[in-house]
Amino acid sequence: MDPVTLTAGFSAAASVSRLAYLWLSARLHRRRVELEIWRERERRAALMATISALPPGSEITDLTPDGRSITIKLPPIEAA
Repeated sequence: MDPVTLTAGFSAAASVSRLAYLWLSARLHRRRVELEIWRERERRAALMATISALPPGSEITDLTPDGRSITIKLPPIEAA
């Protein structure tokens, strides 16, 4: 086999493997982001269900994944 052909073949194979690696990396990143979004939606839905089940005048404190604390206070029912 001619050295030029051999070098071109290796170069083409390297290009294909780089392209495959980039494609897989992008796909895994996309899946990771989609999973993160799904988890946050589920977490939000659970929080909303918990808040709607609380009696008036109560409060709930939630910790976010980044360490922040969120306190939600429900107003008391006013007599009409």
